[in-house]
Order: sequence, then structure tokens, then C-alpha cells
Amino acid sequence: MSGFPSQKKGNKIGEKAKIARPGIPLDKTIMLKLIKESHGNLSRVADAMGTTRYTIRRRCDNDAELKSALEDARERIIDELEESVWDRALESKDTTLQLFLLKTQARHRGYDQDEAKNSAKEIATAAFDFILNKSKNPAERADT
Repeated sequence: MSGFPSQKKGNKIGEKAKIARPGIPLDKTIMLKLIKESHGNLSRVADAMGTTRYTIRRRCDNDAELKSALEDARERIIDELEESVWDRALESKDTTLQLFLLKTQARHRGYDQDEAKNSAKEIATAAFDFILNKSKNPAERADT
């Protein structure tokens, strides 16, 4: 008898493990599956495997395939969220959401979110225009 309860703990995603199982090898195939199913949530993977989040994190950091699977799972969930936000922005009349998307995703088209940069540009343009216009203003020329 191993000393562990006969009922397996932490087999479902989100179910907390009641007893950590130190020293028990963590099956990489199961970890890969759980990482994908949990969208890269390491706490859920740890709970399902009956270990700590730290153990799962350390194992992912030291294994290129697990690390890649974790990054991929997290990127995929971000892609899904982005798609959801885009759909909502197109379907609704939420101009705040639409502007946010333009400022963050369409910078390359001139929608810039950096207000300080925009203000500095406006000030420099106004100063340059003032200098140019001042020299062209006949009322301000010294020779008149």
C-alpha cells in the first residue's frame, strides 16, 4: 500500500488536489494535455496532477517542449479573446472599444496611443508654423 487514498485526487481540471504527491514522476504527455485544456493555467495543471504550481512551473522552464506548449496555449487564448473583442467592436456602437482597438492594433496606420508623443509633435509643429509665418508676415518685418 502506498499510503495514498484509493480515490484519485485532482483528476479534473480545476479540482484541487487534497494530497500532494512528492516524488511521483509527472507524466509529460499528461502535462501537455492539461496545459492545452487549461489554456496555460499552471495552477489548474498542478491541481489536476496533485502537485504544486511551482513544481509545474519549474518543469516547464526546464523542458523546451513543455515551455513551447505553455506559450502556445497562452497565445491561443489571447487570440480567442482578441477575436471576441473584435467581434464585439464591430457589432456594437461602442466607440471607446473601437478607438482602443485602433490605437493598439492600428498604430502602423497612424492611430497612435502615446498622447505625450502626439502632444510634443503638435507643439513642435505649431512652433515651426509660427516661425515660418512670422517671417512671412509683412507687419512684423523690420524693413517696413
